[in-house]
Amino acid sequence: MCNMVDRWVVAGLALALAVSAAALFVAYTHCEKGQTPAAPPKPKIVLVPIDFVLDSSPVDGVIRDLVSLAQRKDVAGVVLVINSPGGTVSATEALYSALAGLNKTKYAVVNGLAASGAYYVAMAAEKIYATPSSWVGSIGVVAVMWPDEYFYDIPDYVYTTGPLKYYGKELTDYYNDIERVRMNFVQAVLRGRAGRIKADPQVFETAAIFTAEDALRLGLVDAVGGVFDAVRDMAQRLGLKEYEVKFLRELGNASASPAAAFRVDLERLMNSTPVPIFYILPTAVQWRVTTNGASNATAATPARPEKPYVLLDLAHNNMVPRSFIEVLRAELAQRGYVLVTASSEYQLTTLLSNATALVVVNPTAPFSKDAVRAVLNATARGVRVAYFYDLRASAIITVSGVSYVAPYSSYTIFDPLPMYYNMSGLRAVYNFTAGGLNYTQNWQYVEARPRGDWPLLRGVERLLLFSPSAVSTNAPYRLEVRGYVFGYGWGNYTVAAQTGNFTFIGAVRSFTPYFITLADNWHFFKNIVDWLVEPRPIERKQGPISAVIYTS
Repeated sequence: MCNMVDRWVVAGLALALAVSAAALFVAYTHCEKGQTPAAPPKPKIVLVPIDFVLDSSPVDGVIRDLVSLAQRKDVAGVVLVINSPGGTVSATEALYSALAGLNKTKYAVVNGLAASGAYYVAMAAEKIYATPSSWVGSIGVVAVMWPDEYFYDIPDYVYTTGPLKYYGKELTDYYNDIERVRMNFVQAVLRGRAGRIKADPQVFETAAIFTAEDALRLGLVDAVGGVFDAVRDMAQRLGLKEYEVKFLRELGNASASPAAAFRVDLERLMNSTPVPIFYILPTAVQWRVTTNGASNATAATPARPEKPYVLLDLAHNNMVPRSFIEVLRAELAQRGYVLVTASSEYQLTTLLSNATALVVVNPTAPFSKDAVRAVLNATARGVRVAYFYDLRASAIITVSGVSYVAPYSSYTIFDPLPMYYNMSGLRAVYNFTAGGLNYTQNWQYVEARPRGDWPLLRGVERLLLFSPSAVSTNAPYRLEVRGYVFGYGWGNYTVAAQTGNFTFIGAVRSFTPYFITLADNWHFFKNIVDWLVEPRPIERKQGPISAVIYTS
């Protein structure tokens, strides 16, 4: 029995040796013919285009691809090719976090534009290049305020179990959240560019955008160059002599590349995120607005107002916050006056004949010669005019019949009316400080400490004005602030002034709910309303043929 087993063992060993010998012979003969085993794949440097508005749909696809890249041993590094205006906060931070966690060497190339959220994403790269004509920066936040209904009571048919259930938080808390989001961006830049920032960080907090050369000088980028420069430098750093350069879409299982896009409609942007705060270049957003001032008023009625009235100009495509109208209407009602609106220059000139005062807010179309003449005649008769102007919220651009807000009023409408009262040269004033976590420390808020004997400032010790507008004037009564104006620098600027029956106030948002409660803003506004309706002789003319009474 043992002999039988031994024979089977010997036979098995012999068979195994024969198979091994055959395999060695085959391998030897293949080598003799010049055939070698398949070489390992060359290391790859992958180009990842970021050439779209950053919102959830395209960003989710890129993140899926980054997860796949992280698992590939043949991918040595990633070069982000950026040409984007930014996008939503959530999509921006999601993409930045995914890139920061990617276990590959990462460079970035700005190939046109890396603004706001797109520059935030670049902070995940170890080195940043920018082509010579690129634009870099816009380190800041764009927030869309809650709709006007926030300022009103919750409708009766909506039941909530808590005072903040409907909106989630007080509006002032929302403003503070905006500041915290901005600081997240600033801190990401300071971390990502640690040791390379060559200027005061406050320079970046102005949200300015810079050319490639300026960005290099300030330390926002590391070199002026393009994709080939970044790829070459990365290969040298990694010691790669033979490598492949592939676009992300050329790799297997890559998500479909989103179509390049640099403009986005506000409605689409709002629908892409539950929180309307954005890291985006404002000029990339199509801010569609309704420029028909009559939308703020009820239908015209032939009845003449039974009470004395103050006229509100809506004849010049005025950008009037609804909440401002409500505050003004309430203050006038306490004094026995109604607010009447004029939605055309014909109504304006007609209704001025019996008005006690005129309020003009953010006109985006200039007064015609006839309208100017009517206002001049009215002030000569004793009618008083309060002209509120917020430089940053009063410009509209119309393209192909569609109107858009020009953010930060890069373009302003030249209105000749203030010039007839010796006031001109509108400029936006800032306090040029940054870094505060409270929204009132935002550098758009300018503190005013009134001095002098101007009756409108009686009882007013401190004002906190939101990005006020300044004028050049030698009016006898003026409110000056110490502030910063781009192109002019630090100085004392006039943000309110009175000449006779005409008063200019370079603020609008400062007199809307919540903002009006800051410092002595409300007291100042009450003084303005008191001045408008102060008893005085007014020469009357023929009464109006119709009136539009503003109702809530």
